[in-house]
Amino acid sequence: MHKYLEIKEKLKKDILDQKYKIGESIPSERDLASVYNVTRVTVQKAMANLVQEGYIERIHGKGMFVLKNTASNIYILNNEKSDSILGFSREFQGRVNVTSRLITFTTIQADPALSQHLEIQPGDNVWFIRRVRLLDGQPVLVEDTNIPVQTIADIPQSVLEKGSLYGYIEEYTGKKISDADSLIEAALFDRELATLLDIKPGDAMLKITEVTRLSDKKAFNYSISYNRADLFRVKNLRIER
Repeated sequence: MHKYLEIKEKLKKDILDQKYKIGESIPSERDLASVYNVTRVTVQKAMANLVQEGYIERIHGKGMFVLKNTASNIYILNNEKSDSILGFSREFQGRVNVTSRLITFTTIQADPALSQHLEIQPGDNVWFIRRVRLLDGQPVLVEDTNIPVQTIADIPQSVLEKGSLYGYIEEYTGKKISDADSLIEAALFDRELATLLDIKPGDAMLKITEVTRLSDKKAFNYSISYNRADLFRVKNLRIER
């Protein structure tokens, strides 16, 4: 096991054993590096894992504080050390095992609303992809993806099942993914979506609608993800004035 994972597990055990209570600070990275005789970089990797799993939060200028002390997994979206704009697979890469179950992979014709989101013409062909995304084997969200065929002419099914779609798109286009506009709403799971996640209809949902663009500012994906609200938290960007 990597040293940073050992440190993460030791700190997690201390939190679960309530050595550190909810709201209490944990030792600084400098102090932890001294205790475990490792570099601060190693400690930072351990901390990033604990942040991603929802056990602690980092408050700039103050330190790190305990968010929860139970073993239920909580995953943080838009964590400051993640790559959320680069897609779900790469956001959680190296932290948990990310897998996908492909439900639908077909082409549709863009209606006026979809064509406006993707900045294409009504009737243009669009890849429609529905996948269940799993973390460590647990279904956590359903993701609907809409990509113009004129932008990405070919998508191997293997990429959708076992790879990173966004990584493939960057390689295919030779362009970087640059930005995304997101809307986050509270909603409830209907029977169809709940069945895919093996949960009850009416359970709470975080619905995230997003338009993502390449470095040339071309919209290449209109997506809607239906996230289990009991498993996900969204971290706000830090705003200063």
